[in-house]
Amino acid sequence: MRRKLTVAFAATALLALTTACGGGSADSPTSEAARNEVLPMPAKIDTSNGLVIDGERIADKELYEAAKKDKVVLYSGSGKESEDLTIARFKAETGIDIELTRMPTNKLSERVLSEHGANQLGAGVVRVTDPLVAQQFAERGVYVPYRPPSYDELSKADNVVFNDGQYLTAYYSAYTFGYNSQAVQGADVPKTWSDLLDPKWKGKLGVVHAGAGGTVTALAAFQIDAFGENYLTKLGAQQPRIFDTTSVQLEALARGEISVATLGFNSTYGAQVAGAPIKLVVPEDGVSGSFNLMGLTPAGEQSPAAKVFINWTMSKAGQKFAAAQGFVPARPGLEPTPTGEYQLPAADSKQFHLFTPEDAAARSADTIRTWNKAFHFTG
Repeated sequence: MRRKLTVAFAATALLALTTACGGGSADSPTSEAARNEVLPMPAKIDTSNGLVIDGERIADKELYEAAKKDKVVLYSGSGKESEDLTIARFKAETGIDIELTRMPTNKLSERVLSEHGANQLGAGVVRVTDPLVAQQFAERGVYVPYRPPSYDELSKADNVVFNDGQYLTAYYSAYTFGYNSQAVQGADVPKTWSDLLDPKWKGKLGVVHAGAGGTVTALAAFQIDAFGENYLTKLGAQQPRIFDTTSVQLEALARGEISVATLGFNSTYGAQVAGAPIKLVVPEDGVSGSFNLMGLTPAGEQSPAAKVFINWTMSKAGQKFAAAQGFVPARPGLEPTPTGEYQLPAADSKQFHLFTPEDAAARSADTIRTWNKAFHFTG
């Protein structure tokens, strides 16, 4: 019988595919894996006159030559596994160095505002997962206007360009559910959100509490909107195991301590790729969506590498790689890119339910209170 893998082991395997915080060269074995494990490298990268990837100009010659002598300093509240993969891919496609500082968005916000207030913010690009934090950064001048080459295309979509380019939606996070593929098989595999209410999952379900972050608040809001508050009450009656973080939840699922769980798509897919016995479901009755936002800082205005990083992230190549990791691209008009065996809905699909910045401002507190009541959760 196949041995069960913990997420700790899976994470180690996954990180073997990536560079750690920008270490490693574009020709290293880790970069080579990053080029092809998640998504094959672009068919053509032309650096003869700037940087052109599959026919799309990412940077002109002057910007690209300057960027190769520079490095990206990235502060991010997004997941470390996904950022490590992104770093390795960016370096492989561009040859530009990049340094990552990663922490949860709430802690990152404190650091960024402190450093910015002291005129010591070294990051050229800051990425966060909370629309309200991004808005605060814009108001405080942490973010400065910048228009990548794809700006006109990005402007055609809702919720992608904010304040005339002061910050952008890099991509969207998707939240759904999944199961331990050793413990749950055949007809027992859940296919819809209502399947999680089946009595057979009582005491075997895992959830992250709605106050833990923007993605899980968005999930609770989606469940209320799509299925009613009574759905949360019934889900709470399943006596689920409640987690503070996704990483601990994933480890419990991989070990078989729980059988099914509501899950962040990209982090779960990373664990699956690394060998954890976990499968995801893309339910036809809806997927919850939330934001990953980024902006250029005053330091980034002086950093050619930071500008190229934003240009690349919003390019077709960068957006396709995000989709291959398990995010939903923000750039409109792209051909669907599968995440392994899965296909997430497009951002403008009726299947994708996005928790907008307006929703976050108006509804987050009430949504968390409703969830806490349904799950008898006191924190």
